[in-house]
Amino acid sequence: MDTKKSIQQLVKEALDGLKAQGYSPAMVRQYGATYKNLLAYLSNNEISEYSETVGLEYLYLRFGFKLEGFFGTLPGTPRNITTELHHLMVLWHYQQYGTIEFITRARKTPFVCPGCFQKEYDAFLVYTKNKYTLLGLVAVLKPVQRFLVFLNGSRVLHIDDINPSHLSTFISMYIGNSPGHVAAILRALRTFFKYLHNEGHLGQELGSLLPKVKYIRNAFIPPLWKKEHVLKLLKAVDRGNPIGKRDYAILLLVVRLGLRVSDIRNLRLSSLDWNRKKITLTQRKNKKTLELPMLDDIAWALIDYLKNGRPKTKSSTVFVHHRAPYGAFKDGNNMYQMLRAHMKFAGLEIPKNERCGLHSLRSTLARTMLENGTPLPVISEVLGHESVQSASAYLRINIDALQKCALDPEEVFLCET
Repeated sequence: MDTKKSIQQLVKEALDGLKAQGYSPAMVRQYGATYKNLLAYLSNNEISEYSETVGLEYLYLRFGFKLEGFFGTLPGTPRNITTELHHLMVLWHYQQYGTIEFITRARKTPFVCPGCFQKEYDAFLVYTKNKYTLLGLVAVLKPVQRFLVFLNGSRVLHIDDINPSHLSTFISMYIGNSPGHVAAILRALRTFFKYLHNEGHLGQELGSLLPKVKYIRNAFIPPLWKKEHVLKLLKAVDRGNPIGKRDYAILLLVVRLGLRVSDIRNLRLSSLDWNRKKITLTQRKNKKTLELPMLDDIAWALIDYLKNGRPKTKSSTVFVHHRAPYGAFKDGNNMYQMLRAHMKFAGLEIPKNERCGLHSLRSTLARTMLENGTPLPVISEVLGHESVQSASAYLRINIDALQKCALDPEEVFLCET
């Protein structure tokens, strides 16, 4: 993108781009008001080119609010300032890359690796990026980042200088945390040390020195819904508006097929085989292909959304934001707030101190299949588990099902529509 364009031309093209992306006239006027003030500031100060520095100086002179950059933490900032900041960021992004993007300012300062471990950390980062999903990557990298910061504070200047006392001191910082949290930290560090040792960055395989934590995965009983509550939730969705059409289709995919939120977010239009009445996708969690039947109620909900609810967009994902620029849901969006809003409208009590997310509906499907006598391998295949052992956690839901896993019912969960 040509960063030497006149600021007037840049503003005109950015506003035209907002209109082309489907931003409402009122929203385009808000951007235009910010850019009008910016142009006046540039003219008064005889500035001919736009940049991040210029944008920050404009904000400072206009509001008396000093920022170090467009990205980073922004605690306690008034809404009017954050709104204009966002407008300036969109203009800067268009100047740099030639596209209009809905940019949010990062809530947390990005991790800065201590220089003495930069080489090893960068290599590990490349290794993990193709191995984990976004959430899995965060689960692995966060403990490693904390450990490297700890080492730097302990004046350890080389990765080979790590000794058992460093490991013991670091792990002791998490005394009092839940066994699951400590186990996750140890798992991440073992992955880190194993990689460094295998690649020759570390002479000793330090993972063997880490303590063992007795922790049984899936030892809890998954949160469940009663059938009548699921039906009440679905009936409460307003299918007369575009967002309701989208949310209803999403909920059906979880209730009827048990899809993970990550797979719903990334479900592609090409995944829908209307001729064969199949939904085929590559699961984000384990990278395995999953093929499921496109049940009639799901098919009609998808058709209703795609024909009458989905905004015009170039996105290849089935479900998109209903706010310009109408793109796909971001990784990490668990649709928790969407579910809670429909629960509240349905008059369903939201459990206190318990996260009742979409995954709880997935667990409910597993219970229903167990109660209908569906064999465990079938449940495992439908839910997209890597092994039957993963599905065995759902046996805790219904002890009687231990004796009844024999039949394969025609319907596992009949939703009234």
